[in-house]
Amino acid sequence: MKKNLFVILLIATLSLFLGGIAFGDGGAGNGTAQPPQAGGLFSDVPRDHWAYDDLSYLVERGIITGLPGGSYQGDQPLDRYSAAALIARAIRYLQNNPESVTPQDLDILKDLIFKVSDNLSSLQAQMDSLVGGGSSPLEARVARNEQQIAQLEEQGPSGKLLNRINANFIISLTALLIGIIAVALATLGL
Repeated sequence: MKKNLFVILLIATLSLFLGGIAFGDGGAGNGTAQPPQAGGLFSDVPRDHWAYDDLSYLVERGIITGLPGGSYQGDQPLDRYSAAALIARAIRYLQNNPESVTPQDLDILKDLIFKVSDNLSSLQAQMDSLVGGGSSPLEARVARNEQQIAQLEEQGPSGKLLNRINANFIISLTALLIGIIAVALATLGL
């Protein structure tokens, strides 16, 4: 059971490494190998493409298929629906063809996991260098503003601000009283 789960995860990682999975029938597939279209694997994947052999490997096992027009569109991102269909096909493939999972398959998938791990480490290092070691300029500005707000709150209202607050309060009370008097006079009909 652990071996099957490991193979499933490795196959899913392989597909993510390839950059995107296209599904021709829009469904989950049946997990059995389907022959590729006549004239090549996919109409938009030339035989000299760097991923051709990997795509062929997955097509032979029924884990990926092309789009209705026979294309693959490998540059498109992998969405969650496609990832779910890919994992379901990999599980069905293992269930329908348990004898076909070879140690070589596992070695290939292990190598791909290491490549994905290396790529992720490289991307993380690039992100850290862009952000400046974990603290962005935006985070620094927010921290400075929070310090200034805390200082203002500690000081309390200043003399000018306190005078304006009091003046606005008096004006508001006066307006309220005039409004009440106006309503009373209107009600009495004066």
